[in-house]
Amino acid sequence: MNEFVALLILPLAMAILSLAIKDVAIVRKLSALIIWFQLPVVMSILSNVLTGHASRLEFASGLAIETLGAYFIVLTTFVVCCCLTHADYFFQAAQNKGEAYQAVHVRIFYACSHIFLMAMTTVFTCDNLGYLWIAIEATTLSSAPLVYFERSKNALEATWKYLIVCSVGIAFALLGTVFIFAASQRGTLEVATLNVAELISHASQLNFPLLRLGFIFCLLGYGTKAGIFPLHTWLPDAHSEAPAPASAMLSGSLLNCALFGIYKVASILLAAAPHSRVFELVAILGTITVLAASLLIVRQSNLKRLWAYSSIENVGLMLFAIGLGSGPLFFLQALNHSLAKVALFLMSGNIVQATGTKKLSKLHGLMQNSPIWAAALALAAIAVSGAPPFGAFVSEISLMTLSLSDHRIALALIITVALAVSFLAIMSHVGKIIYGTAKPDFKSFKPKRAALIPMMLVLLSLLLGLTVDTSTWVPGCQKNHRISLVDQALDNLRGQNHASR
Repeated sequence: MNEFVALLILPLAMAILSLAIKDVAIVRKLSALIIWFQLPVVMSILSNVLTGHASRLEFASGLAIETLGAYFIVLTTFVVCCCLTHADYFFQAAQNKGEAYQAVHVRIFYACSHIFLMAMTTVFTCDNLGYLWIAIEATTLSSAPLVYFERSKNALEATWKYLIVCSVGIAFALLGTVFIFAASQRGTLEVATLNVAELISHASQLNFPLLRLGFIFCLLGYGTKAGIFPLHTWLPDAHSEAPAPASAMLSGSLLNCALFGIYKVASILLAAAPHSRVFELVAILGTITVLAASLLIVRQSNLKRLWAYSSIENVGLMLFAIGLGSGPLFFLQALNHSLAKVALFLMSGNIVQATGTKKLSKLHGLMQNSPIWAAALALAAIAVSGAPPFGAFVSEISLMTLSLSDHRIALALIITVALAVSFLAIMSHVGKIIYGTAKPDFKSFKPKRAALIPMMLVLLSLLLGLTVDTSTWVPGCQKNHRISLVDQALDNLRGQNHASR
């Protein structure tokens, strides 16, 4: 339990300090500096799991972490570190332009950002479906003030839609959780439970029809939060109206939390019936989401909504990986998407501040106005589109390879066509922004500093593309990757029971 508290203590302290310190400049600098200490703290606590020396780390009853969750916590912490570091520049640039935000709003932004990080960290440590539901709801409540930051009519509408749609989704997830609890009651278990480890180890004793029904409701509920098509309606508005650092956190870390919830419930269903046709539904839903998002990307007229729909496309790819039963590919796709998308949202924030508009039709000539911004935007757009040699290319080609080995040729073809469409659409939109006549009213503030975090993220994506060994991430090369995944989960439990004895 002490380790779990240690994971949250620094963000909690920063949330309190953000509200207590009146000088907003100190809050900005302190958050940008102190938050980076959270990264070594997290890596130190989770080191045994991250390095493979332990398969599982128990914090308390219902709170435990395994390898995939540990990697997601590191990724989430890194994303928040990057966003809050850039936020210092973002608020300084607004002040320099004469559009300074009220100090109390900025302090609330930082306090909510730290609480948001605590909620997201908790999601990945939940080994109880009830705790998981509470933690995912906490991410909604802590991030809603970030969407409402501008206090405008559009921000209010986006926040309202975010809360209402996600609340409906979370209600579905609660119903699914109740069905899964009923599955343990109506099965042959001695004591009903929501503990994920126990449900996996006794999966054959659960009432399968109730378990399957519970999974479908959780898929719809957490899928609404993740933005799968056609339940995505809150996502473009929220990502568009939130300030750039918040948009980056929503896209680069929040979506992973909701998808992790689906993966966690799917692991129980995998243990009960590795060849259930429900996974066909998940893979098809992921494919439809990729296809719909790629078509919607074509007709976008707003810069931030363009990246929001690109996020929906990547949610579809991650859901497809879950449908294939591949946790490693789910994480690899999430990792590459987070790096590129955070870079894009932060660069878009810079561009909107410098030009005063989000409309794509009014954005042009970036190459002449700021070559370094044009380079960062172009490279990040190529990275998120899955073009070589960036990391997303490795994860997407691995997904297609696994899909073909799993005899899902039609789905692989549809996704390939959809990815090609979205690539061409994104390149077309970004090309119009970069080329053309320079904007005379373009006012950039410290352009090199503004591009520092986005360029670092793009280079990391490039490094991943050049160094990742695909054979490590494609369990489809094994005889039956789903069964091996279940075996791995059971091995973890056996190790846990042995340790407890």
